[in-house]
Amino acid sequence: MNHQTASVAVDTAFLDKLIEAADRQVDTLLEESDGGVAALAHRPAMGRLLALATVYTQPGSVHVGSSRLPGLMADCVARLEYLQGPTGLFDGTNLSSPPDSAFTINDACMALDILGSPKDGLAGTVSRLRAVVGRITDALVSGGVHTPNHRWELCAALARLHALHETEGNPRPDIQQRIGQWLAEGIDQLPDGMYSERSPLYATAVTNPSLLAIADHAGRPELLDHVRANLTAFLPWFGSDGSAESLFSRRQDQWNRFDGEAFQLLYRRLANQDRNGDFAAAAAWLEQFQLLEPAKALARVRLDAWLAAKLPAVEAWESLPAAMAPGHAGLVSCGIHRFRGGRSVATVFGGCDDVSSGISSGLATNPTFLRFSHGEAVLTDVRLSRSFFDLGPFRSRSAAVDGPAVRLHDELSANFYLPLPVDVQRSDGIYPLVHEGRFSASMDFDNRPIVEHRLATSITVTPNPADGTVELELDFDGAETSYALELTFRAGGQLSGVEEAGTGSGTFQLTSGTGAYRVGNDVIEFGPGNAADPDSPPVYNPGEAYRYPGGSNASYGVKVYITGRTSGSHRVVLTGKSVS
Repeated sequence: MNHQTASVAVDTAFLDKLIEAADRQVDTLLEESDGGVAALAHRPAMGRLLALATVYTQPGSVHVGSSRLPGLMADCVARLEYLQGPTGLFDGTNLSSPPDSAFTINDACMALDILGSPKDGLAGTVSRLRAVVGRITDALVSGGVHTPNHRWELCAALARLHALHETEGNPRPDIQQRIGQWLAEGIDQLPDGMYSERSPLYATAVTNPSLLAIADHAGRPELLDHVRANLTAFLPWFGSDGSAESLFSRRQDQWNRFDGEAFQLLYRRLANQDRNGDFAAAAAWLEQFQLLEPAKALARVRLDAWLAAKLPAVEAWESLPAAMAPGHAGLVSCGIHRFRGGRSVATVFGGCDDVSSGISSGLATNPTFLRFSHGEAVLTDVRLSRSFFDLGPFRSRSAAVDGPAVRLHDELSANFYLPLPVDVQRSDGIYPLVHEGRFSASMDFDNRPIVEHRLATSITVTPNPADGTVELELDFDGAETSYALELTFRAGGQLSGVEEAGTGSGTFQLTSGTGAYRVGNDVIEFGPGNAADPDSPPVYNPGEAYRYPGGSNASYGVKVYITGRTSGSHRVVLTGKSVS
């Protein structure tokens, strides 16, 4: 538990709303299979136990003291006992995984704090849960990880175990020593406040909550500075719909809309602890969006008095945080820039990682280089596909700000291979199996002379949100081939000025003039289009790295293509406007 000495006034209105939301969540849990846990993995089983324990002991909850819940909590513990292996670790996709088990143990320690030392029929359940935690401690002290955030989740579990042993008068110095070994590696925080995974999902679900737990339970308050820096970095990256930008992430959330509600308690904690007005404003604004796990949020509030406290007074504001005011915000380490003005927002991304060695988890590979919205009209993804040896779409690894513009660039190359020199030829014709960047073959590519083909692409994005415009200048150098600029609009609006890109394709093409996408009174105009050309098809190619195993990185929504050839310069203008 967070042990602060200052007395704080409880925000009863906030707490009442949270209790009501937690009750609704538990009602849903109880309706699912009558509350049964037989098919649950360890993490959801423990999550259910924490939710039940929280409302069962919460004054004001409709479930407080419910006669039904103790038996269900006992079932959850029985499920954990069944799933726990001989070392105390739990299995999942990652077998006998210390960090995956740490997620469960963090929740288990929270549940033990919530339940305390019950005198009723829960005493046996609490004792059994304590035994589950005890059986895993040695494995967590000695265990390893495989992603950056796992270190801090594991340390958070160890910190809570340390506090539990201290409370029981049975300190274990090896727990603190192991935490110190992990922390000695340094927190993986980039200069502008992002963590190395650049992910709002892992920042909110793992790294920031873990650093708070280590600070509170292992006496490491200096770790809060990392949380402050990360929360400050995210302030400009919320949309008016409550989403947090995730395009620059190196994890799976780079492909999805991320709900910013996950930041609410983080901002609330440090707004109250630091009397930080910016964080208070963000926390207050985020309260309008539904928490996805309100019962767990209630557990956190129960165990941290800073979270239950009233937010510092902030100036009245209309619909957006101050950090979302008109202007420019950028994260240099992530290669992303955002421009706001009036009802328009333009986001330019050029922070992809090098995929020459293959596309994999842990890399930023989303080829969307622009997002643009005007009010309710939202262009979620702008991508550029080129027909060049199946090497995939445009991905810029840099985003250079040049006055009002952002310059993006990538360069592709592919080889044809000439005969092997005589001195490396083999009589049996069997050569080493080598991956040459595009494909693998027994061709001894490294020893062959080559004929290289290249294609350089530069995109200059010039946003002027005050006028509701974004100008794209496409420049090519090298091979002449076809390209398709793909505009993906959020579903729900109306298109005009375009034609279907093939009967039954479900996609559209702008072949001349200007097209428009309208939602209510908000419109995004785009163009000019280019004449249809059978040699420049209106399609998106994700590249062989996706197509060969049958995968895709397609965006979702209403798609419009503008096609052309990779010679000279091509200009496309997006204009946002409101009409009656």
